[in-house]
Amino acid sequence: MSRAAWGFAALLAGALLFVSALSLVTAQHRARSLFVDLERAQAEARNRDVEWNRLRIELARVAQPAYVEQAARQLGLRPVDTARTVPAALPAPAVTTPAAPGGAQ
Repeated sequence: MSRAAWGFAALLAGALLFVSALSLVTAQHRARSLFVDLERAQAEARNRDVEWNRLRIELARVAQPAYVEQAARQLGLRPVDTARTVPAALPAPAVTTPAAPGGAQ
């Protein structure tokens, strides 16, 4: 092999080595970036789980009859007093007889 051929082979090997090193750095950067994204997503999932559990506990608390009664009293509502309760007078439903076949009644 001539000197020019060895020089070309060395240049080609150097270029391949440079491209290989560059792709390795790029792959490592991408892997670290994905790892950071994964950690961020896992932290957000943990925060959402904590918030979900807090909301479930709060829902259980506000669904208790004592809490509902206290909130109603704060709004100025009173318990039902049967002595003051007046049933609503609804009109009687109008009953209609269906028409006989043929138009005669």
